[in-house]
Amino acid sequence: MKILILNQDWFADEFRALGHEVCTCGTAEHLNVVLPTPCLHIETIIKEHLDGFRPDLILWLDNSAPLFTIGLDDTDILTVFYSVDTHHHSYIHRFLAHIFDLSFIAQKDYLKEFEAVGSEAFWLPLWASRHVEASESKTHGAVFVGNLNAKLNPDRVAFFEALKKEVPILATTGEYWKIFPFSEIVVNQTVKGDLNFRVFETMMCGALLLTEYAPNGLFEIFKEGVHLVTYEKNNVQSAAQKIRELLADLPKTRKIAQAGREEVIAHHLPKHRAEFLLKSFSGLKKKNSNRKHFANAFSFSILARNIESMDINTAARSLVTAMSSLEEGLKKNEKMHEDIGIESIFACIRYDQIFSSTAGMTMIFRLADAYPDYAGFTLAKIRQLLNQGLIGEAKSLSEENFSESPEKIFSEAEKFVSSILASSNAI
Repeated sequence: MKILILNQDWFADEFRALGHEVCTCGTAEHLNVVLPTPCLHIETIIKEHLDGFRPDLILWLDNSAPLFTIGLDDTDILTVFYSVDTHHHSYIHRFLAHIFDLSFIAQKDYLKEFEAVGSEAFWLPLWASRHVEASESKTHGAVFVGNLNAKLNPDRVAFFEALKKEVPILATTGEYWKIFPFSEIVVNQTVKGDLNFRVFETMMCGALLLTEYAPNGLFEIFKEGVHLVTYEKNNVQSAAQKIRELLADLPKTRKIAQAGREEVIAHHLPKHRAEFLLKSFSGLKKKNSNRKHFANAFSFSILARNIESMDINTAARSLVTAMSSLEEGLKKNEKMHEDIGIESIFACIRYDQIFSSTAGMTMIFRLADAYPDYAGFTLAKIRQLLNQGLIGEAKSLSEENFSESPEKIFSEAEKFVSSILASSNAI
């Protein structure tokens, strides 16, 4: 099988070792093919940048950004999506699953958010990304290695500052593989109860994992007291007491650490995830979704609003793509969702502003007519009519759809659209 991996190089070596032809591609410098710009059409990428390589399957790996490859909603090539930072980006990723033929997420607790918008995804946990040898020589007791930026992780920084007052612990940033193998205990603190890479990295390195009690699939692949130990999330006293107990009984601590390492080596390496993915690719067929093109418009609208201050040209291409996807969604009578509606309004208005066009206004009118149950489109249409000076038409539309006075609805329409244009919906 010829596999094109977009954004990351995860599993590329493993796929190749299993006899498959693989090309990694994206804007990152470490990939096989480095694209000159984001927001290219998939056929442009294949024909102009892959030197004759035409994939049988495209694997889009999460890079904490909205979708920025155009045409994945229409390609005849099989497509697969793997959401890793689901806990950060479920607002976007739950809709991206409508675009792809098969979708996986690393954070099991978020499956319900995908189900809530009618998309299908399956749980595929993370893995130990680097092979690290364990060490019998331990120079640290308890440690943490990770992001300690107080602006990004204020709860984490506060937690470890308080924990340091209770027990000796090294909390630092840097290369975990230079510290974990020489540590008895690694304390894991998550952002949102996520089953993160640190879980697997710790066990691979032969340290005992002391992690928060946060299910998210954790106890479906590991056993409490056998492979790891838990403490109550954000409870400094709970973590401190566990550290004291574990350091007081090193034979027990090292036995659990060894069992955790053996479990990771047996089931949670890149080769295991690659083998699982290849099995899932077998027999995969193109999927039709009733929100595919609207989901594409949603993602490219978010891309446009987030990248505009840095790259107006990419933002413009994103808006063109969003408008095209809205057109396709309308043609196919796809299902609307309130969050998609909000991004659709943003895309239409911003498109007109950038291109000095009225196509966006026309699209809002069409969406309002096609989806009368979503009041947001009607409010946006009223606001557009007012901007054109068509007060009589705006008043009639208001009276037809709302019980409040037209004057109040006019005010609400302006507030509603202004809030959409001001919202960041940051990546």
